[in-house]
Amino acid sequence: MAQILSLRLTSVSKTRTKSPGSISKIARGRSPFSICSRAKSLVYHNMPSAVVVGEDPKTLQALTIAHVERKTYSNCAKHDYVHSISTVEEGSLDEMDRRIEELVAEIKELFNSMKDGEISPSAYDTAWVARVPAIDGSAEPQFPQMVDWVLENQLPDGSWGEKRRFLACDRLLNTLACLVTLTFWGVGNNQVQRGLVFLRRNREGMIKKALGHRQSKGFEMVFPALLNEAKLLGLDLPYELPIIKQINQKRDFELKRASVEELHSRPSTMLQRLESIQEAVDWKNILKLQSKDGSFLGSPASTACVFMHTGDEKCLGFLTRLVTKFEDHVPVMYPVDIEERLRAVDTVERLGLERHFQTEIKQAMDYVFQYWSERGIGSGRESLVPDIDVTATGFRLLRMFGYAVSSEVLENIKGEAEELCKVFGNENMLSLSRCSQVNFPGENVMREIGAFAKDYLAKSLQSENFSQAKAVKENLRQEVEYALFARWNRNMPRLMFRNHIVVFNPDDLWLGKTLYQLPNASNDKYLELAKLDFNRIQAIHRSEIQHIKRWYKDCNFPLLDFTRHREVVIYWTASAVMFEPQYTDCRLDYAKAGILSTITDDLYDTYATLHQAKLFNEAFERWDPLQIGHLPDNMKIVFMGLYDTLTDISERAREVQGRDVLPYLRQQWLHHLFSLTKESEWMERSYSPSLNEYWENAIVSVALGTTILTPIFSTGEILPDHILEKLDFRAEFLKLVSQTGRLVNDVRTFQKERDRGELASFVQCYINEHPGCTEEEALNYMQGVNGDTLSKLNYHFLMRADIPKSYRTLLFNTVRVKQLLYRNEDGFLNVAEDVEDFINKSLYEPLL
Repeated sequence: MAQILSLRLTSVSKTRTKSPGSISKIARGRSPFSICSRAKSLVYHNMPSAVVVGEDPKTLQALTIAHVERKTYSNCAKHDYVHSISTVEEGSLDEMDRRIEELVAEIKELFNSMKDGEISPSAYDTAWVARVPAIDGSAEPQFPQMVDWVLENQLPDGSWGEKRRFLACDRLLNTLACLVTLTFWGVGNNQVQRGLVFLRRNREGMIKKALGHRQSKGFEMVFPALLNEAKLLGLDLPYELPIIKQINQKRDFELKRASVEELHSRPSTMLQRLESIQEAVDWKNILKLQSKDGSFLGSPASTACVFMHTGDEKCLGFLTRLVTKFEDHVPVMYPVDIEERLRAVDTVERLGLERHFQTEIKQAMDYVFQYWSERGIGSGRESLVPDIDVTATGFRLLRMFGYAVSSEVLENIKGEAEELCKVFGNENMLSLSRCSQVNFPGENVMREIGAFAKDYLAKSLQSENFSQAKAVKENLRQEVEYALFARWNRNMPRLMFRNHIVVFNPDDLWLGKTLYQLPNASNDKYLELAKLDFNRIQAIHRSEIQHIKRWYKDCNFPLLDFTRHREVVIYWTASAVMFEPQYTDCRLDYAKAGILSTITDDLYDTYATLHQAKLFNEAFERWDPLQIGHLPDNMKIVFMGLYDTLTDISERAREVQGRDVLPYLRQQWLHHLFSLTKESEWMERSYSPSLNEYWENAIVSVALGTTILTPIFSTGEILPDHILEKLDFRAEFLKLVSQTGRLVNDVRTFQKERDRGELASFVQCYINEHPGCTEEEALNYMQGVNGDTLSKLNYHFLMRADIPKSYRTLLFNTVRVKQLLYRNEDGFLNVAEDVEDFINKSLYEPLL
């Protein structure tokens, strides 16, 4: 082995006739590539020069012999577990690419065709509009086609409503409204009788289910009002059932409690269901709260009711426009231009398709932001009252795409949290939980809402009522369980995409007064594209794994018996950080940097003596392979792996960047090696540093800086000095990334490292500086610091428009990977079962 290395080093020295020279010579005068002199850098790290202790050849030989045995990791030198996983056969990639292009074009057309919104029919609202009498005074309906639609769209069981999903409150309201309308006009006797049979057959049990379903908006007010109308029309229904009496009593109580003055003085959600409280409405005064389009909160039913009481021309104009657009039916609300755009953007973002629709997303979010206000937004631009779910979704997406929106919009939600639980239920709480996770520093309202929503969702999973929510969203339970598993900034994008693809239902419905669908925002095209795109990227990633394996073997790293062989696991983290196809070079360089960081960490931690570490530093700083002749073979392998890899990366980067980046890369790695040496020195002396001393060194030794800054020139974008300065250790962004990485690492590793004789960890240093503090208290403090750090990183990632998105993504997704990897234990060291599952799902198991 020694002969092989000797020959290789000789070859290297002959072929590289132009020596790069020392860092200080090569980079002098370049900013930020200008590097401090060797003496200055050694002083900076408070370390003696390796030359002082090792210039004499005899001394070098003695140091090589005086090797101190150290404990090694229990699973060192074992093969990476994924070596045993066979790669699935690839399908026709060209055919897959063609289909992806077709679907992208079709979905872009959906985005580009968005105007006031496409929405499914509502039998309830169609029935109400069908009741409007002709304005010419004849005893005929103004919109007879609405009556025809009601007659023709009864379901086989005798009910009306959403045929794809059975939801008690939806079927009750739709069926009752249609029965009242047909009876009012004296038509459809056969349909009326079948509808009555349906209601009698299901009666009490269905009503109980409807009342128990917490997502029903206004059911307890609308249903008894319809029953009273049915009773006046002589429809034969079980009005004396105890549960119906209870509903009527509750409605009467709510009407007495409601402030009539408040109802008419400011917009509220009651404007959307005025047909349910007709006896309390002052029809003249209520017109003051009419929307600009002539509707009342976009509700056809409520607007039709007001028109029948007032004859208002603006109401009639709204209804006429709806009938002109939809021809023979109307939806539950209109327009839905805001909600449609948000749902569509949410769909492509959560399915991992964002890169295909950047222009369309920008146009949609610009449109939403145009109508955004500090009180929130509704489903349509004319809405006078914000919708909780739409506002929460809008807030989250606007922040995620870099729009400046204040969390003050959520203050009113916090005050109404308890009522929200009763009225809006699981899906709205899920939206609130998601939106609370894009919090910035100091936004206490976001944390309060997030904690409340999380607690509510956790409890709701155990509730009987939760199962009823499947009538609206079949996979809601899986969505909630996954949302509780890990927060947005503590999870890997590819895993989140895969989970959403698995639970995504193209026929998902939403619930207002009745169920509705937004076909432009949720359909089969999105799902097919998401699966194809996920599998196509998997194929790219698997091919890159083979490159990493070849590189690993070429570097002779499999011969190292002191390190953790984790090449595929580390590549997996790279594939999660920058997963898009165009970032192949960045992924490969990221993986190589991560592998080199792991090997050097193990080298300094478990193999090299302190003297050997300093000699290695000296050779690296001089960038001279001839300086490692007296080091053990393992250390020679590591040095040449670093030397060749950084040289290769810098040569490729030069083509894009137009300058030599090697001096910069060498300096970042030199800082890292010095930090590892300092930790070795602390361990050898059984020294426990102060917290500040530990922290200053630890954010470098955690190696996230080198892992990120090594591939940063390989994104394909030019990286000028003024941007680079915002990304390195002198700037807050990378410091925060390294800080949170060190925190989660220390939480999971400090006990094992203490057992090995290492006294330098955040936990131990914190306890030393706080006498009487327990480990539990120190860990709780660390968790708090980690949470605060993540909030700051949210801001840097989402709002730092002065830094290109690709670089922000590189830093922020590194944090997300680290948070998940150390969620329960040191998943990197142990390759725990859940981590194996993550890797399989990300890289090896296609979506079918």
